[in-house]
Amino acid sequence: MKRLAGLIGLLCIAVNLTFAQSGDIESEIKRARKDLMRLQTERKKNRFDMNQDKEEFEEYTKRTAERWAAVKKETASIIKQTTVHENRNDSLAALINSANSQIRQYEMSQEAMRNKLVASCDKIADNLKKLPPMVRQNVVASTALLKNELRNKSIANVEAINRMQQILSRAEDANPSIEVSQESSPIAEIRGTVYRLRIGAFFEAVVNLKGDECAVWYASDTSTGWKTIKDPSIAAELFKAANIREGKSMPEFVTLPLVDGVAEGGEQ
Repeated sequence: MKRLAGLIGLLCIAVNLTFAQSGDIESEIKRARKDLMRLQTERKKNRFDMNQDKEEFEEYTKRTAERWAAVKKETASIIKQTTVHENRNDSLAALINSANSQIRQYEMSQEAMRNKLVASCDKIADNLKKLPPMVRQNVVASTALLKNELRNKSIANVEAINRMQQILSRAEDANPSIEVSQESSPIAEIRGTVYRLRIGAFFEAVVNLKGDECAVWYASDTSTGWKTIKDPSIAAELFKAANIREGKSMPEFVTLPLVDGVAEGGEQ
């Protein structure tokens, strides 16, 4: 009996173990199925993602190829335009260089002309020294001003030539004219106010208002160019000529002194 009871107990234990193992297997199977379904779902998702990535990559490749082709086309166009602009720039540079060369030649010719005008001013100033002071005093100042403007390049050559012609015209206009004025004596030997009498561009004299002192200008390289005449009769003749010119005396012939014929003592 005891042996039977032991066998029955072992059988019960085995049956329990069998049922226990059967439950574990089913749960494992369920878990395996669940894992398999999950893997299948992930594979489908991965396959979908791969297909989508493939399509996107193909689209990207296509767009990239199109963009690259457009960039190459634009690059070729830019290179062509750059070549055209370079050719234009070369032509423009050649024109600019030619213009600059012409400008430099013109400036050199203008500078040469300016130097000639300055030299002409010097010649005019030298020639004006031979003219009576009443003629040259204004003309010399104009010539010196013109020379200074030419050196400072503050006047155009054309304007300088016009000014020079005006100066020469003023000097030439003095040839047929007679001028009388009252002003301060230009020489130290005769003081006070004097009459200054100029005839053309060859004669000028001063006489005091009393008519007893006079001096005659003559062309000279000295600083004054005046020759004092100590002869009251000559001074009286000059005084008479000044009064006639101003309308204070009746017209008559007057003897004018010539420097070459007048000595220090007044002999003619």
